[in-house]
Amino acid sequence: MIVCAKLRWKEVSAFLTLTAAFLLCLWGGQADQVSAASADLPPSVQPADYLSQLGWEVSGEPTVDQVRLPESFGAEYEEYLAIQVQAGFDLAAHAGETVTRYSYPLSNYPTGEEGILADLLVLDGEIVGGELRSPRLDGFMRALVSREKLL
Repeated sequence: MIVCAKLRWKEVSAFLTLTAAFLLCLWGGQADQVSAASADLPPSVQPADYLSQLGWEVSGEPTVDQVRLPESFGAEYEEYLAIQVQAGFDLAAHAGETVTRYSYPLSNYPTGEEGILADLLVLDGEIVGGELRSPRLDGFMRALVSREKLL
């Protein structure tokens, strides 16, 4: 039995977008429950300085890209938004906006695991979101809290 299908670019694009959203939710589902610790830091500091104030050491230059947030955060984003709230951010307030994502490699993750990234979402010079993540296939995503809280 042979099955043939003709896919249009819009269908392929929609499929890839949904797959990315699904993976994001999977990573969010593995997040540890950590209390918010960064809400008392000023959100207008430089990204690397912000991470330093939380006790994180960066090991190199960040990857920088533009990310457009969804117009509305559906049920598939509940866990991701919860991670943001744990870190003291209200990302839902910025729905539909384009943010700059700075992804910094960390050198002092408590487990000693290498390749861990700290993502910071910046809008008009203000940090509006962020998370800690492992980009590995079996990786994780956690709230961006102080290193001390993870020890």
